[in-house]
Amino acid sequence: MGVPMTVLSSAAYEADGEADALELCYRNGWTDGLPVVPPTEERVRRMLAAVPREPAEVLGVYRERGRQITLEKVAINAVMAGCLPEYLPLVVAIVEVLLDPRYDFHAANASTGSPALGFIVNGPIRDAIGMNYQGNVLGPGNRANATIGRALRLLQINAFGSVPGAGLDEASPLPILDRATLGQPGKYAGFHLPEYEEAYPDWPPLHVERGFARDQNVVTVFATGGGLQISLHVEQRAEQIAETVAHQLAHLGRNTGQGWLVLALTPEAARIVVRDGWSRAQLREAIYARATRSTAWLKQNGWSTGGFLHGALSNAPLAPGDELQQKSVVRGPDDIYLVVAGGPAGAWAYVLLPYGPIAAKAF
Repeated sequence: MGVPMTVLSSAAYEADGEADALELCYRNGWTDGLPVVPPTEERVRRMLAAVPREPAEVLGVYRERGRQITLEKVAINAVMAGCLPEYLPLVVAIVEVLLDPRYDFHAANASTGSPALGFIVNGPIRDAIGMNYQGNVLGPGNRANATIGRALRLLQINAFGSVPGAGLDEASPLPILDRATLGQPGKYAGFHLPEYEEAYPDWPPLHVERGFARDQNVVTVFATGGGLQISLHVEQRAEQIAETVAHQLAHLGRNTGQGWLVLALTPEAARIVVRDGWSRAQLREAIYARATRSTAWLKQNGWSTGGFLHGALSNAPLAPGDELQQKSVVRGPDDIYLVVAGGPAGAWAYVLLPYGPIAAKAF
């Protein structure tokens, strides 16, 4: 595929070599605090060649800030993040989900609560671009996993206007529109979670469960405030795994019946569930049922019964019907997005909690 010669519309800057170009990026606030790859015209054109569309094509509009996001801007930030061109179709698919007017990802860009983006990847593209879905899947070490997530963060800074800062300093030359009070490490490269679909072939992977074809490339995008790692080393039956995961969820204080969650099981933990003959649906249903509590229990234990961001609510009086009204950490079993991922040794689960919408796209 040739490098497109369409005129690029972004501003051009002069630099005296790579080192000077990198410092230019720092001076202009285009980085996440780490070094970036200077986006030369040649590199950007090479990146754009991976997606046969016009660089000026508008992928969507960030409505809250009135910003049009073009393919060219996505390519520039992908270069800066260290992506290879073959990663661009996945980056574009994620951006199109973020800009879909049916969803509201504004909180992921501007909330004081410090959410980070996450994405689950299914389909042949996982292997085609060399993503890691085994050991250390959520951690560092894999170029595709890390740079795809980082490209999204740089795009949030440079195109969505979510510039991080130390405070709301009106004298600052840069607007501080990422209002995160604490931030989190996930804001560097996101929560990248390709699924280990081959671990248990009789278990349909997430995208097949959700109605997509097995050979389709699908990305599921979400915003999360963070996660919880759960040890499952002493659990020897599927029912025990469901009980342990549910127990942890019920005591997070998030039993409002409004949310979703992403649940990653390592192969060792999933092996027990598969051995006991449980389907993915059965595991999701068991966790949902066991994480459900009455409104009376929530009040008696100091948990809020309001929105998903509310914390403890001490000494809330009981009301008629509180014993009968039931709430769980999610709306229903289908709102548990279950994936198998991680290394072969160690029975663990990792739960990612909601901070906004979750949506999937085939590409």
